[in-house]
Amino acid sequence: MAIRSARSSMAEDTRGSAASPAIKTIGAAIERVEDMRFLRGRGQYVDDLHVDGLLHAAILRSPFAHGRIRSIGTARARAMPGVHAVYTAEEVAQRPNGAIPTIPLRLYSQADILMLEQPVIAHGKVRFVGEPIAVVVADSAALAEDALDEIDLDIEPLPAVTSRQDAL
Repeated sequence: MAIRSARSSMAEDTRGSAASPAIKTIGAAIERVEDMRFLRGRGQYVDDLHVDGLLHAAILRSPFAHGRIRSIGTARARAMPGVHAVYTAEEVAQRPNGAIPTIPLRLYSQADILMLEQPVIAHGKVRFVGEPIAVVVADSAALAEDALDEIDLDIEPLPAVTSRQDAL
């Protein structure tokens, strides 16, 4: 009986009127309109789009959980034909305000975690495996990936911080 009353109260909006359109669709079969084109081989994906002048990016990420960036050598990558740009924190910091942009920590699974901002690219130090260190922009995805191999990265590994207490 409790389940039935909970369901009926969900079907009414806060003003007691008929169910809102959003609630009516919960659990309802929704007609899919895109299936036929995919089943017939006529589907179009983002990778199928070809635009004149389209450039591709690849990101060099940290192989260490914690480390001090000693140097990032990008000269060989920049010299490759078809590479348009190589960005590190040094280039990003050349923005008018001189600051590296930040994004919120995207870890919503734990309510007690502070939603601190993190830099979009590592500057001076890496703080987690996979942290972006450099971005290569090139004519093709393959060329951008190849240019990553030409970046000389020197990181001094530091002990990983594995608990909140150690982080304080």
